[in-house]
Amino acid sequence: MVALAVPACFRLLGSNASRCIRTSVLDSQISWAVSEGRGSSLNMAEALIFDQKSRFDSGLSRAGLLPCSRQPGMTMDQAAKLAVFQAQVQNARSLKTALRQVHRCVNDALRSNDQARVSAFTKTYALLFCSWAEANFSKIIHTPYGFEIDEIEQIQRAKSDGIAAAWKKAVDLGLRHLDAKRGSFQPNTKRKLFEVIDLHVFDPSLFRNKLAHGQWTVALNRQNDSVQAERTAQIAAMDVVKVSSWIRGHELMAEAVEALIESPRKAFMRDWYQYVVELEANIIGAEQRNLQQHIQNLIDKDARTGARAKRLRTDNS
Repeated sequence: MVALAVPACFRLLGSNASRCIRTSVLDSQISWAVSEGRGSSLNMAEALIFDQKSRFDSGLSRAGLLPCSRQPGMTMDQAAKLAVFQAQVQNARSLKTALRQVHRCVNDALRSNDQARVSAFTKTYALLFCSWAEANFSKIIHTPYGFEIDEIEQIQRAKSDGIAAAWKKAVDLGLRHLDAKRGSFQPNTKRKLFEVIDLHVFDPSLFRNKLAHGQWTVALNRQNDSVQAERTAQIAAMDVVKVSSWIRGHELMAEAVEALIESPRKAFMRDWYQYVVELEANIIGAEQRNLQQHIQNLIDKDARTGARAKRLRTDNS
């Protein structure tokens, strides 16, 4: 009875008051989740949304109070920011599941040395990485109690110069939330994180536009009137290990920015240097692996587990 009565009360108050009440209730729910320390392995606000949203949002939807879109030119409000975050959490999770599935397909093709399938699934894997990188980045910058609305708009504008520029803007704005206003902490942290971004954060747009526009093997220039030899060579050299290292680089960068905006005055200031060193070491380790090592690991794993024999029996049955 209560769940049905709340939307009815909102209707009596008018749209502006209703929106304020809705935002206030959601804010209090998220504050409770953060104070309880829920979702330690995930974003804490993310855990709240998936645990708490169903009954509340269903009532709001029936009352016509759940915002689905904004008119062009309108400034995003906190409710819209939360809606974007919630949507991108779901998108990023779905894409990560798809990435795992396609990775398995690549491995199966590598085991059987089927180069046509290897090429097709590897490029599909790269396209999915591009989509996931976009969704995950959007999720991070829309995290509740993270960046302010005007800061999100600045990051989005920086993204027109590439994903590296957008990550740098996110780091720059996040560092302004720290208590360390004096000394060398902020400039040193900023310089180190910028180095990591420049060296290890791959820009997915370099391949996304080519592959998505049918340049599956041979890349063309922007005007589509000549061949891009360098980009064509990069497409040919793409493999599952490289793409996996790109994914890992984006994951670790996202974790660093999450720590910065979710706990800027405590955990990040205490652990930032160790965190960045581990971040860089993990990315370098991923980048140093090569395709031949990966194939050998698959062969060794099959020998240990008897997986190849099991697959052959399944195929013959």
